[in-house]
Amino acid sequence: MRKVFLFLGFLFLSVITPILIAQTSYQVNFTVTTSGYVMIYISGPSSSDTVTLHYGIENGPQQAWTQVFNQQMQWNGHNFSATIGPFPNNTWIGWVFYDNTTGTWINYDNHPFWNWNLQVNPLDVGYTYATVLQNGSILITAIGRAPDNFTIHYGLTTGPQTGLPWSNISNAIMKYNPLYGNYTVLLGPFSPGQWIQWVYFDATTGVYYHASNGANFAIQDVYSPIEFSGANYTRYVFLTNQSIGVTLELNNLEAQQIPVTLSFVFNSYTYNVSEILQAGNNLINVTVPNYLQQGIFYPTLNVYQGSELTRTANLPALYILNVTGKKPLSFVIVWNMHQPLYIGPNGTWEQPWVWLHTGQDFNWNGQLVGSYELQAMLIKQFNVNVTIDFTPVLLYQWETILNEGTPTFSSNFGVNVSHDINATNYTLSLYKQLVQEGKVDVLTVPFYHPLQAIMLNNGWYSDVLAQIQMGRNMTHRVFGVWAKGTWTPEMAFDMGLVTLYNESGISYTILDQQAFLPYSTLVNGTLNPDQPFIVENSIGQRIIVLFRNTTLSNDFSFYFFSQSPSLTAEELIHQLATIYMNNPGGVVTVALDGENPLIFNPTTGPSDLYAIYQSLSEYQGTWLVTQTAQQAIETHKPTSIITNLPESSWDLNLDYWNNGYPGKIYIWGNLSLAREYLVAYTALLGDSISPTVPILFNETPNSTTEINTLWNYLYVAEGSDWTWQTGPPANGPSWFMEQALLYSNTIVSAVKSAFNNITIKSASVDGRNVHVKIYNGLQESITVNVVVQAGPQNYSSLVTLHPGVNNVKIRISRPSLTSNEYKVILYAPVTEAEVGASPIPVSNYGFQITLVEFSATSAIQGGNQSLFVVAIVLMIAAAVLLLIVKYLI
Repeated sequence: MRKVFLFLGFLFLSVITPILIAQTSYQVNFTVTTSGYVMIYISGPSSSDTVTLHYGIENGPQQAWTQVFNQQMQWNGHNFSATIGPFPNNTWIGWVFYDNTTGTWINYDNHPFWNWNLQVNPLDVGYTYATVLQNGSILITAIGRAPDNFTIHYGLTTGPQTGLPWSNISNAIMKYNPLYGNYTVLLGPFSPGQWIQWVYFDATTGVYYHASNGANFAIQDVYSPIEFSGANYTRYVFLTNQSIGVTLELNNLEAQQIPVTLSFVFNSYTYNVSEILQAGNNLINVTVPNYLQQGIFYPTLNVYQGSELTRTANLPALYILNVTGKKPLSFVIVWNMHQPLYIGPNGTWEQPWVWLHTGQDFNWNGQLVGSYELQAMLIKQFNVNVTIDFTPVLLYQWETILNEGTPTFSSNFGVNVSHDINATNYTLSLYKQLVQEGKVDVLTVPFYHPLQAIMLNNGWYSDVLAQIQMGRNMTHRVFGVWAKGTWTPEMAFDMGLVTLYNESGISYTILDQQAFLPYSTLVNGTLNPDQPFIVENSIGQRIIVLFRNTTLSNDFSFYFFSQSPSLTAEELIHQLATIYMNNPGGVVTVALDGENPLIFNPTTGPSDLYAIYQSLSEYQGTWLVTQTAQQAIETHKPTSIITNLPESSWDLNLDYWNNGYPGKIYIWGNLSLAREYLVAYTALLGDSISPTVPILFNETPNSTTEINTLWNYLYVAEGSDWTWQTGPPANGPSWFMEQALLYSNTIVSAVKSAFNNITIKSASVDGRNVHVKIYNGLQESITVNVVVQAGPQNYSSLVTLHPGVNNVKIRISRPSLTSNEYKVILYAPVTEAEVGASPIPVSNYGFQITLVEFSATSAIQGGNQSLFVVAIVLMIAAAVLLLIVKYLI
């Protein structure tokens, strides 16, 4: 039995840690001033590192941040520090650290998405939760003024009344838990029936804290023959006036029946029911009338034997919703289905993952299925609407599986070819059916999932546009719909994409709330995140953005697929109900990789996904609806306008893809070189730069022509996965870097080979004319800039070279008076703007293909002259030597 007098409120129970938190090599501490400033310290990172404090304001510990900030920390000779605030009293804040130098997130207890949490100068110091454990110990948790030295002063008494004498008086230091921002202590165990009273003492301020009425806190430590094993409700959420179903598990330790009265204590009323407890374990179902208003309640169960209270237990949180006159909450799930191209330029499958994740991930209901297949099966089974982006490179590989004939693998990957072909066909047919039924809204994606923000920074605007258009074409080709929305790869957004999306017929996308919304400029409306936003650029072009709920999306990514299905369903519905209480009629978006939670959790993941869809299907109706992104935008017409979104990603920066790591730089450098060569070659042929490449499903990854094939290779090499996996922080397999370099190097090799077929056969001077004989061995006409350097003067002509030998005459104004030496240089006619970021400088004439030098007194004959200066000098020297010898003879 437990009797708790005075003010015993709800707080979180958790693992106890001191204020100075040691985790691996990091130590974190903080101080708070009475005016609300918080100084935070961390030691562990190297003094030469750059460390950012990433913090936000929250409604409670580990809840979603309503405002997000970043502040660079300063090295003070001992540790890094930052001062933030001032914050009003009672404000909850949370924080983590980011080491920009190593690309490392530093979370509390090294646990992803756990924060340090603090209630700044709380106004409810002493707010208490106390419970008697089965062994007679008492667990006490209280709000204190962190990081003060907070102690409990307690003693044994004969009752709950303040003023009774204490015995065995003692003090204990309470330990601060940064995860939940409270102080905790474990006292006892005590003898059965013993009363304990206590007060708190803040040794830092010298202030004692009593209960709200000035009395001492008190609790009776009483053992009971009745153990409370647990309780759950028949529903995760009840509506007002809807009866509350409760299932109790009580263990009767006596060898005989015990008649009891079960008393359910709610905030405003008590409900009693009589039961007979059999010896041993008892499962008892009770229906309780509901007189509660909307809110989250924490009922108490009191068990009486006659008039004696023999057991008190806290029941789970009870969620009550009032839906009268309110619109339902719109819940939008966006799954990002993506795999990079696992096929080499020779058509060989270098990795098996598209095959395995389509047909061979796990057994479900006695059948071997893949992650993509299971998603489709469960969406079909339940009454839910979802949004899915199938990256075109994934669709490309699915169609290749169905059309290529006999596949070739670089190794024995254990692929069940016939099974996976059938699974691919079935999976695609299911998704097509779901699209036609309106249960799935298909987003398009730039074809090979490129990191668009960095590409725009490199000046590769036309490549980004081509990948967007190719992606949209592929989505239409497979599903028969022109997608209005797009998945922005890695949510790596740049305001320049607004124009590109407008040009491509894209009207909306999905971005991360925490990374973008706090840093945007509000033009009109509010920054309430649970709504579609209009994002407007400087010239008035617009797209619509749904910002994903970062906290709930991370729960999907890191928790919901690795725990019991019932817990996953309960936590999801409870979070949605909490949002509904604060913002009925809003739009809540969850967005994440669609296959990874299943792939990484093959044991629990499938059942968790089933539980998610089952619970959403069950609770749809009066207060909750699942909608596709397009449906949510149509029913919640956006009115809030924002602009000036930062260049960022879901990871709050672009460090995963470009952080100075040599391997990442090497990939980008090779890609830039390949693009420069390819742009030059394309201009030479007179073709379009950054074409929308025709895709052949039976010739992957090749296209209809050599130039289209090379551009397809370039788009492959622009994929985001290669730099993501290379080096820190992902530190993925080396194959990803090798695949990127294979494609970019293949382009450079092919273009150099083509350029070697363009040779200057001879050059001579005749008065004011330079005669150049050029051989074009490419079997098609090309356009080049022919430039003659005569001393300090340059003379150029844009000429068309037909296959075979071409005679070109360049008119010069007059022979050079300062030099008899001439150069003939061939350029591919491209500009710096067309090439963008490039390792080889582009001149006003274009990209240099070949060069020869000759004297006005002697024509040159021969084949192609190398671009390499050493070779040219040696040839000229040899020619001069021959002339001298001939003259002497």
